[in-house]
Amino acid sequence: MKKLSFIPIVLVLLLFGCQQKQNDALDTSKLERVEQTGNATEEQLKSIPIQYNVPSLKLGLEALPFELNPPKDFPFEAMPLKMTIEDFKHDGKELVVNFNSFSKNKEDNIIFMITVHNFEVEYGGPLGEEVQLSDGTVGNYHEGSLIFTKEGIYYMLGYSNPDITSIQLKKDIIALANQML
Repeated sequence: MKKLSFIPIVLVLLLFGCQQKQNDALDTSKLERVEQTGNATEEQLKSIPIQYNVPSLKLGLEALPFELNPPKDFPFEAMPLKMTIEDFKHDGKELVVNFNSFSKNKEDNIIFMITVHNFEVEYGGPLGEEVQLSDGTVGNYHEGSLIFTKEGIYYMLGYSNPDITSIQLKKDIIALANQML
């Protein structure tokens, strides 16, 4: 009898979990909200995105209402990716996700960053060169930056490594982007 009552509870929990992802809203239950400091009024605070620090990459990725696959293999000895999330409309639906990593050797001066939006954004600056990623997605590359869109998610990768050629930099950033597809 106890086994039978357990099954409906599991089903309800599974349905609720699926509902969370379909709801297209950020799950903030395990995130650390960054409190705004300064003299902003309540009205001004409504126009500033809510920022969340993420205790771990795993928890941050689980909190998102969309799938995101950050790269795991880096072309340098990298520190673990750090992740933050910004909620632009204060409703968990229009999000900016930021990742960054640096070289373990501080003297290397290597920086890798990713910014992901789940809403349309306009990137300023020169368009650069069209490049094709491994699944056929077309991106735009310009001097260590790669921008592409896939399934309504907007990606911008930035990579700086003064110890490699510009040709290698381009190959590396495309390889990093391919891991995200």
